[in-house]
Amino acid sequence: MAFFKKLKGMDRNVWIRVIGETITSSAMMMLMPFFALYLEGKVDSMLKVGFIMSISPIASLFGSMAGGRLADIYGRKRMMVFSTLGSSIILFSFSLAEGYTAFLILSVLLGISNSFFNPAASAMVADVTAPEERTEAYGLLRVGSNFGTVIGPLLGSSIVYFSKDSLFYIASTVLGLYSIAQLLLLKETLPARKHIKEEKENTKIPIKKVFSIILSDKLLLFYVATGVIISMGFSQIEGMLPLYFKQSFKAHFGEWNPYPYLMSLNGLLVVLFQFPISSYLSNRSIGKTMFYGTILFGLGILSIGFAPPILLSIGFGKWLILFFLAIIFVYYTFGEMVMSPVQMTFVANIAPEELRATYMAVGSMKWTIGGFLGPLLGGFLFDLKLGLWLFVILGTGVVISGAMYRTLDEKVAIRENEQGIAQ
Repeated sequence: MAFFKKLKGMDRNVWIRVIGETITSSAMMMLMPFFALYLEGKVDSMLKVGFIMSISPIASLFGSMAGGRLADIYGRKRMMVFSTLGSSIILFSFSLAEGYTAFLILSVLLGISNSFFNPAASAMVADVTAPEERTEAYGLLRVGSNFGTVIGPLLGSSIVYFSKDSLFYIASTVLGLYSIAQLLLLKETLPARKHIKEEKENTKIPIKKVFSIILSDKLLLFYVATGVIISMGFSQIEGMLPLYFKQSFKAHFGEWNPYPYLMSLNGLLVVLFQFPISSYLSNRSIGKTMFYGTILFGLGILSIGFAPPILLSIGFGKWLILFFLAIIFVYYTFGEMVMSPVQMTFVANIAPEELRATYMAVGSMKWTIGGFLGPLLGGFLFDLKLGLWLFVILGTGVVISGAMYRTLDEKVAIRENEQGIAQ
C-alpha cells in the first residue's frame, strides 16, 4: 500500500513528464540505436561518424549554461517547450540531409536545442518534490524513459529495414506533439520570490557572479569531474555497441545483432525495478549508493567488452551468446538503476534555490563532455579495429570513478559544517 501511496502522491507535473518520457523515449529509441548505422551509409569513415555523434554534446555544453540560467529567470515550462519543438524540427531535417557537412550542422543544432530541456525539466522535478522524495521522483522518470527503451529498439529494428528515414519522421512527429502537450498541460514551477525587489535582484545576477559561484563549489566540480568517464561509458553502450557487435559477429552469424534484444531487456528491468530500488535508496547514504552502483556499472561495461571474443572462442552459437550477454546486462542495468537517480538528487540537494536549473545545467556537463569524448574515442578505435579496447578503457575508468565516490559523504559533511559556521 505504501508503494501505491507514494505513486499517487507524486505531483501532476511529474506524471506529465513520466508519460511524456515514455512516449518520446519510445520514438527516440527507435532511432538512436540505428543512428550510427544510418550515418555509416552516409559518410566515408567511422571517424566521421564518431565526430558527427560527438559534436552534438559539445554544442550542448555551450547551450546548457544559458538554458539553465534562462530557466531560472523565465521559467522551466518555456524552456522545455522551446527545446522540444526545436528538436522536432531538427530531427525532421535529418531525413532531408545529405553529406558530412549537413549532418554536422544538424548535429550541432540538435545539441543546442536539447541542452535547453534537461536543466529546466530536472529543476521542475526538484521544485515540486521534497529532498527526501527526489530520488523516487527521478527514479519514476527513469521508469517512463526506459519503458520506451523496451519497445523502441524492437520497433526500430522492424521499421529500419523498410525505411530508415521513417525513423526520423516518427521521432519528429512525437516530439512536436509532446511540445504542444507541455504547453497546454504543464504548470510553471519556478519558485516565487518573496519580494519583488528580491526577484529583480536575482534575475539580474551577472553571469560573472554565476560563474564565480559555480567555480567555487568544489563539491559540484568534483561530481562533474568524476562523472565524465561514466558518461563516456553510457554514450558508447548506446552508440557504438551495436557496431561492436556487428564487427564481432558478422563473420559468424551474418547480419544478426543482439543489441536490440539487450536494450529491451535493459529497459524492461528498469520499468520493473527502478521505482522500488529508488524508494529503498531514498533514505540511504548518497555517497555509498553512488559508489556501489558505479562499480557494478563499470564491471558491466568491462564484461560486455570481453564477452564476444571469449564466447566466440569457446564456440557458442548466437542464442547461447545472447543468453550470456543478457546475464551481463542484468547486473550492468542494476548498477545503472542504483547510480542514476541518486546522481540527480545529489545535484538538486546541493543547489541554491535561485540557481537550481543552473546547477542542473552544470551537473549535466558530465554527460555533454563524456558524450563528446566517448564517440571520438570510439570512432578512432573502431577505425583501427580495436573495439574491445574501447570497453576495456571505459569500464576501467568507470570503476576508478566509482571508487572516488566513497569520499562523497565526507565531502558533503564538510560542506554543511562550513555553511553552518558561515551562517
